[in-house]
Amino acid sequence: MQNMSNKTDSINFSVNLKFLCGFYSSISEVCRKLEINRQQFNRYLSGKSFPSYKNLKKICDFFGVESEEITMAPIEFQKIAGLPNTNENEGNIPKQLANMITPLMKDSKQQLKRYEGYYYRYFYSFSFPGYIFRSFVKLYQHGDYYYIKHIELSRKNDALSIPRLVTKYHGIAFLVADRLFILESEPALNSTISEAILMPNYRPNSPYLSGLVICASSGSSHQPSAGRTVFEHLGKNINIREAMKQCDLFHHTDNNIPKNIKNLIKNEIKKEQFTFHPETYF
Repeated sequence: MQNMSNKTDSINFSVNLKFLCGFYSSISEVCRKLEINRQQFNRYLSGKSFPSYKNLKKICDFFGVESEEITMAPIEFQKIAGLPNTNENEGNIPKQLANMITPLMKDSKQQLKRYEGYYYRYFYSFSFPGYIFRSFVKLYQHGDYYYIKHIELSRKNDALSIPRLVTKYHGIAFLVADRLFILESEPALNSTISEAILMPNYRPNSPYLSGLVICASSGSSHQPSAGRTVFEHLGKNINIREAMKQCDLFHHTDNNIPKNIKNLIKNEIKKEQFTFHPETYF
């Protein structure tokens, strides 16, 4: 048994675990798929016991959440927790679609390994003109494929008319012709799909990937938009909770966004270009 750092985390875990189990027909089904004894699992649900590191990882991987997320306050957790992962079954995917997507993802497996980990993602908001998102991204492998989790956060600021927002995206990633493609959607509202295309950076010790993103705004107008974006690699083993505290929606004059990042995501077209291209100087 693992001791919790405080009683609040233990209570939050119990409530959030019950919420996640609600997506399934029964607790027995969850226990069977997790291969965890029902009696022991009931102790987790009641808050009488906290799982070992091994079982905690098994539970989080099964439901598609992070260990740092599952101990968050239930109200916040339910805002960012997407639907739980289901076992991959290509038979449920139309054959023509599987023939297009599956080879691209499988062929990317070895090449994408160097990009695994956590990132800050910077881009101008499509819904709040003049504001820059610093959001949080995880690129990870599951089976033969690579996926991403992307969380946008903004803290309420009445003076700037910024509401409190927590938006969570899920997506797939693959590498084609030395370009990283990310396709993601927002399962909670099901209101938009976006694509990012990133260029690898081969400069030693540089954490940045630059690229373009295109989507329809999640606002009421669903205006199609495109812009530059930068991914800043943070590493594979980080303090997730502390990293997420740095995520927010910033005015473009805010010094919390470094000047070099602002230059890389500035949405200006040079006279000789006519179309958007990623800025690649770091």
